[in-house]
Amino acid sequence: MEDIKQLDWDIMLFLNDWGNDTVDLVFNIITYKYYAIPLYLYLLYLLYKKLSRQELIIALLAIVVLIAASDQIAMLFKNTLIQRLRPFREPDLEGLISKVGKSGGTYGFYSGHASNAMALAVFMWHMLKKSHKTIAIILFVWAILVAYSRVYLGVHYPGDVFMGMFMGTIIGWLCYRLYAFAKAKYSKSPVYQ
Repeated sequence: MEDIKQLDWDIMLFLNDWGNDTVDLVFNIITYKYYAIPLYLYLLYLLYKKLSRQELIIALLAIVVLIAASDQIAMLFKNTLIQRLRPFREPDLEGLISKVGKSGGTYGFYSGHASNAMALAVFMWHMLKKSHKTIAIILFVWAILVAYSRVYLGVHYPGDVFMGMFMGTIIGWLCYRLYAFAKAKYSKSPVYQ
């Protein structure tokens, strides 16, 4: 276990804050959820154009469940189950970690940002892979950038974001399955795989 912890620290030190003020600004923008509102609105527009009203309501409810589950499970791990200090709060790394972004609290395992972004990317991949494959792929790039931004900004270890991406993948897939089940049960149109 100590070897894994040391590897996580070594990778953290390598990936953390290698840029300049411009790069810092870019990663702060990527990580800040409100800057993604145009992306969210575009995704809503795509769903609106693709789905019936009933299917859209089901999809939006599935997305609400997705974000709530992703966020709350990450908080459970961070604040109750694991309680691993964030890199910039680790006494053994004091002076070695550059904290560029805002802190989300004391504990960091695992990254809710990485989980939320990956969950949304996986869900939307299943929703759009046939009709809008390019935007679906762009969402994965966005999710990876959001995850990396957390390491760059000094608020999460690489292990935190990998676990967040893993959990987000599972949650995104489960919420898509929930959508498909609800669509089959409550919608008049068939579910396409």
